[in-house]
Amino acid sequence: MQELAKRLIVSILFIPILIFAIYRGGLFLYLMLLLISFLGSIEYRKMMENAGIQTSILWLVFNPLLFSLFSIFNIDSALFVFIIITNLVLALFIWDEEKSLPQTFSSLFGTLYVAFMPALLYKLDIYYDKKNILLALIIIVWIVDSAAYFIGMRFGKRRNITAVSPRKSLEGFIAGFVASVLLSALLYFNSFIEFSLLESSLICLSAGVFGQLGDLSESMIKRFCKVKDSSSLIPGHGGILDRTDSILLSGSFLYAALMVARIFVV
Repeated sequence: MQELAKRLIVSILFIPILIFAIYRGGLFLYLMLLLISFLGSIEYRKMMENAGIQTSILWLVFNPLLFSLFSIFNIDSALFVFIIITNLVLALFIWDEEKSLPQTFSSLFGTLYVAFMPALLYKLDIYYDKKNILLALIIIVWIVDSAAYFIGMRFGKRRNITAVSPRKSLEGFIAGFVASVLLSALLYFNSFIEFSLLESSLICLSAGVFGQLGDLSESMIKRFCKVKDSSSLIPGHGGILDRTDSILLSGSFLYAALMVARIFVV
């Protein structure tokens, strides 16, 4: 109960600030995501160090810079190809049979995770600023997480549905998805916001499925690195990556799905 009380107190203090930044968008959202990118880079680097994979301290500077470039310019694929080539060239010149490839792959995935994904959240808000689609997604993700957590704790019997997180239950996962369906339906039938059926469906899929997969994905990283939390930055919540894992994956999926839909759906 003490841990739950900490979670509730921190949530009450910080959620209004986060909602304000997301609702206002623009510079407020950019600065919040820039901070997430920087703090997330620190946490990711420390987790990799715990697994014996060293990353240059300069990486903590490059990732927020790359986040800014990803956010501002429409050169996502070109910039990421450049990053891949740069990492491969560096690996060739500082080759170590045991360390070079793990360091290269860890660095590339880390950049994808803490620079590219936050930038996609920013772009999602830019393209759909009038509908506040990012704010809607994040609120639903929070509710999905809570539904999955509490239903899983109370009624979860079919656990160990994935070896990455044995405590996760099928009942909790289903409860989270059902919560996403109900809330997305409310969005669609809310004439004030006017989400289309496609947008509401993709929000449902993003929050109800990929939001929960985002949590499991970070659990996979932590299990590999043999750590319980990404850090102890937030009392009762762990680190910044522990609090944003669901949002990073669900928001990235939603952005990509909406961009594809704009091409194929008239």
